[in-house]
Amino acid sequence: MFVGALYAQTTPSVTLSLGTVKEFHAPNQPQVTYTWYLDGSTQDTGNTFTFTANEPGTYQLQLQAEKDGCLSPLSTVQITVESEPPLVKPAIFFTPNGDGLNDRWEIENIEYYPMADIEIYDRFHKLLVRYKGQDEGWDGYYNGHPMPMDDYWYLIKLNELRDWISGHFTLKR
Repeated sequence: MFVGALYAQTTPSVTLSLGTVKEFHAPNQPQVTYTWYLDGSTQDTGNTFTFTANEPGTYQLQLQAEKDGCLSPLSTVQITVESEPPLVKPAIFFTPNGDGLNDRWEIENIEYYPMADIEIYDRFHKLLVRYKGQDEGWDGYYNGHPMPMDDYWYLIKLNELRDWISGHFTLKR
């Protein structure tokens, strides 16, 4: 008898940009051995597999589990690697009022640039926050105090592309 579903957190297909690194996970279950296959070739064992999108194309990632001599059916994810990374789209406003909508200033597609450096400044050019693309967006606070409704400026360094993006947005209270 075999134990549960393997890709509880993964959709059957994933699209990645060139240069993206993505981890795939299987449940951490005692006495279960996992084997990962990429396009039919054995790649790794363990409950985590790291895929690096080095070349454009379509890939088939499969996972099989073994427990007490019984093998699971293969779980399959199709990975499409696109040659052009998506454009980042910084939000033009945010409303950090605790209602669960737009409570953080976020950048659409920043997940494709986890090593991006993001800086936010006030109108007097004072640096308020610096964080990476893999971190959560800005919550509108500086030194534990909420910042006033105003315009703020950002500088985004996309290290993966050696490119800079700058602009401004509005904090609305």
